[in-house]
Amino acid sequence: MDYILSISIILLAALIIGKIFSRISLPPVVGQLVAGIIIGPAIFNLVKPTNLISSLAELGVILLMFIAGLESDLKLLKQYFKPSIVVAIMGIIFPVIGIFYTSKLFALPNIESLFIGVIFAATSVSISVAVLKSMNALNTKSGVTILGAAVADDILSILLLSVVITFTSGSAAQGDPNIILLILMQIGFFIFVWILFILVNKFKIKLNPTLAPIVGLIVCLLLSVFAEHVKISAITGAFFAGILIGQTNYKESVNHQMNQFGNLLFIPIFFVNVGLNMNISGIVENASLFIVLSITAVITKFLGAYLGSRFFKFTRLSATEIGVGMISRGEVGLIIAELGLKNNIISDNYYSTIIASIILTTILAPLLLKPIVMKIKQI
Repeated sequence: MDYILSISIILLAALIIGKIFSRISLPPVVGQLVAGIIIGPAIFNLVKPTNLISSLAELGVILLMFIAGLESDLKLLKQYFKPSIVVAIMGIIFPVIGIFYTSKLFALPNIESLFIGVIFAATSVSISVAVLKSMNALNTKSGVTILGAAVADDILSILLLSVVITFTSGSAAQGDPNIILLILMQIGFFIFVWILFILVNKFKIKLNPTLAPIVGLIVCLLLSVFAEHVKISAITGAFFAGILIGQTNYKESVNHQMNQFGNLLFIPIFFVNVGLNMNISGIVENASLFIVLSITAVITKFLGAYLGSRFFKFTRLSATEIGVGMISRGEVGLIIAELGLKNNIISDNYYSTIIASIILTTILAPLLLKPIVMKIKQI
């Protein structure tokens, strides 16, 4: 019965500390992560990481990315396509280069430095969206551009992640001649997804509304398995499954059910599990890396998004809003970091430091965004 007790402690801690963070206007997911640090080996050692918890957490991350895909608004991306794409691309290029060279300053290997850059290339916009919604600023040009850029950012970051995973942990890393076959299989995966998109849009499939969430979950799991099989990573398959189901008439019902299903057990376990794997002494030992990494992460993402916005004639204040709105890495950064640890691309020594930097960017984003939006409203 030990594993049942462990899961009970995880869920209770996630619930209580998540609510506390929500009350003080901080993201509940960060509270869940802090819960993992408190109940894990780092502090009270009430729960230790196990294979079962890790497996449940993996299901959690698949569901999380499926939901992210479901909530991605492709129509919005089309409407503000040009500024969103430029903001997203520059918001990826700046952090990847900046973090890569920052990591190299601390004598990290090339592959690990590149992967850390990919971690900080991602944007989790859910926190910024919550702030903009609460201030009725989501439907402004800046707000919509942040949303559109976030959709593009997620897609580009996951594609970039897939490429890095292929060339670092797969056959390429071992010099396997079958790498060409592997790349062809990966291209086949994206062609298959593209064909599914065409079929879904052409044939409006009718289902019993009660069956739609189950069918959606099956599509999510099968695409995740397919993606993992061709060494792209399961979360890529889950994300595209979400976008695919999001094009149907069952988007809302599937999204509602998946949020309930995922947030009941699997998603909180994922965030708590990240905290369970953190090592406080590792952060203390790498304090200088943590400080420099965090500063670089904030500045590079802000600069990339700010300059991309200014290119499309946004005012300085509006461009500042977009830049700050893109700072938060949140759950997307955490997902990529854990994937790097799982694939032995980033070492245990630096994992906790990276997670701490992600948490800092996640907390900073809403704190910096609120006064900027208020200032814009006063003009």
